[in-house]
Amino acid sequence: MNKVDGVEVEAPIGQRNVRIAVWRAKVGRVPLFLLDTDLESNPNDLRNITDRLYVPEPDRRLRQEIVLGIGGVRVLRALGIDSGVFHLNEGHSFLCAIERIRELRASRQMTLEEARLVARAGIVFTTHTPIAAGSDYFDAGLVWDQLGPYLAQVGISFDRFMDLGRQRPGDPRERLCTTYAALRLADQSVGVSRLHGAVSRRLWKDAWRGLPDAQVPIGSVTNGVHMPTWVAPEIASLLSRYVGPDWWDLDPADGRWHAVYEISAAELWTIHGELKRRLLEYSKERAETPHEIDMNALTIGFGRRFAPYKRANLLLRDRARLTKLLRNTKRPVQILFAGKSHPADQPGKDIVAGIVGLAREEPRVVFLKDYDITLARHLVQGADVWLNNPRRFLEASGTSGMKAGANGALNVSVLDGWWDEAYRPELGWAIPSGATLDRPEIDDVAEAEGLFRLLEREVVPAFYERDEAGIPRRWVEMMKASMRNVATQFSARRMVIDYFNTAYGPGARRVEQLRLLPDWGG
Repeated sequence: MNKVDGVEVEAPIGQRNVRIAVWRAKVGRVPLFLLDTDLESNPNDLRNITDRLYVPEPDRRLRQEIVLGIGGVRVLRALGIDSGVFHLNEGHSFLCAIERIRELRASRQMTLEEARLVARAGIVFTTHTPIAAGSDYFDAGLVWDQLGPYLAQVGISFDRFMDLGRQRPGDPRERLCTTYAALRLADQSVGVSRLHGAVSRRLWKDAWRGLPDAQVPIGSVTNGVHMPTWVAPEIASLLSRYVGPDWWDLDPADGRWHAVYEISAAELWTIHGELKRRLLEYSKERAETPHEIDMNALTIGFGRRFAPYKRANLLLRDRARLTKLLRNTKRPVQILFAGKSHPADQPGKDIVAGIVGLAREEPRVVFLKDYDITLARHLVQGADVWLNNPRRFLEASGTSGMKAGANGALNVSVLDGWWDEAYRPELGWAIPSGATLDRPEIDDVAEAEGLFRLLEREVVPAFYERDEAGIPRRWVEMMKASMRNVATQFSARRMVIDYFNTAYGPGARRVEQLRLLPDWGG
C-alpha cells in the first residue's frame, strides 16, 4: 500500500474543513483508495476521524460519513476519475449523492431539481441490513452543526435535507435515517438476496407511501464470493481438469459444468479427506482449549460474527441431546466454532463465553480463537457440514455457506438469505423454521428441535452410509452438486454481471443521455 503523492482534498465539517490524504492498495486487479485524516495540517479533533471503523459517538460517525461521501467524490475527481455512476453500500455514503448534486449545480448551472434528477440517474444503492436499527440515525441539531454551511452551498434547505432521511417527511421529531436518505436519492436500490429484497420492501416501504409492498422499487442482487480466493487449490485443480482451466470464469449455463458429476468419487473423497486433515491439524494451533481430533468424525463448521441473531449457541439449548451426538462411539460428531463478537455487543460476548465453556467440558467441541481469513479458509475448505442457523429474515445474505459449499461442504441452514434461493435437497438440508419473529424464544425451541432431528435422522446417517470402499457415495454426489451449483450461481463474477446488467449499465446510459441534453450543457 502506498500513499498517493500530491493528492489531498478537503471536506466540510461545520465551519471548518478537514484535509484528506489518499492511500492506494491493489486488491487483485482492482485499485482500492483509502481515505486518511491523520494529517498534521488537521486539528487534533479531526485527525482521528479515520482511525477506527466502528465508533459509538454520533458526531464522530457523522464526520466519517462526510469524509466518505463528500470527500470520496472529491478524491475521485482529484485522481482524474470522472465517474457518473456511484454504488453506495449501506447508507453510510449517502452524502455522495448530495455532493454530486453540488457538482452539477456548480458546473452546469442546473436548478436543484435538475441536478437531483441527473445525480439520481447514476446512484445505485445496496442495503445490507434487514432491520431498521442497523441504520445510522442523526439528530437534527448534530446535522445542522456538521452540515449546515455545506447544505447552503448545495442550495438545499435544511428541512428538505432532513426530510430525505425521515420515515414521515415533515415530522420535526424524527432524526435523519441514512437508509431512507439513500433510498430517496438512488435510482436503483437492491437488497443482497432475493428474500432480503422482499424484507427490504416491507421494511422501507414508507419511502414510497401508498405503494403496496410488491410495488416498492427495491430489487435484489444476491451476494457472491470470489471463488479463486476461497476454493481450495486441490479442489480448483480438480475443477480445472474436469471442467476447464477457466472454470471460475464460466457462465453458469455453460455445459462444461456438467463434467463435475464425472469426477471420481474416490478422488474427491480423498482430496476432501486431505483438506479435512489440514483443518484439524491447524485447529491445534488455534484451539482455545485442549480437544480430541478424530479424522473420521463428521465435522461441522460454524464460523462467523457472533451476533445474537446468528444463534451460535442454538445447539446448546439441549445439552443432553448434544452430548449424545458428540459422544456416539459408532457415529461421532465434532463441532468447530470460530468467530468474534462486536466489542460493544455484550450478548454476543456471552455467547462466545458459553461456547468456550462447552468446549472445556466436551473434547469434541472446539472454539478456535483469533478468527481471521486464514482460519476461515481452513474451515470452509475442510468442514464436512456448514452450519448456519440465524433467526429467519435477519440474515440478509450470508456468504460463509457459499465458500464452504463451493468446496463441497454440505450446508445445514435455516432458509434465510442466500440459502433460501439456493436450497435443493441434493445440496444440503433446510432447518425447519416457524419464524414468528415476535416470539423468538418459541422459534428458538422449535428450530433447535428441528436441527437436532435433521442431524440425528438425516445428516449423520447419510455421512456414515458407506460402500465397500468406505466411501459415502450419496454424500459425495451431494458434494458434487454443491460444488457445481454454488460455484456458479453464487460467485462474485455472477454478482458483478448482475449489477452491471441491472444497475451499472442502465445507470451509465441514463447519465450519458442526460449529459447530451442541450439545455444542461452537453
